Amino acid sequence: MANAITEHSKKLRAKTAHEWNKKMLEQGKVQRISLQLATDTAQEFDAICAELGVARPQAIKTLCELYRATHSH
Repeated sequence: MANAITEHSKKLRAKTAHEWNKKMLEQGKVQRISLQLATDTAQEFDAICAELGVARPQAIKTLCELYRATHSH
């Protein structure tokens, strides 16, 4: 049963995800950052993410790409 919704399956998927995240951090392929924003700014950012249909990390990547594209020398 693919993607079973049993409690056991949920726990297995969570464990696998945790292990993958830990591995990526150890290999330096990802970094964690913590942000504290004013509520209205955070809500606006989440609304933009929803409009784009992307998660926060992808929205930040898009923002970086847009900045580089418009501010390249």
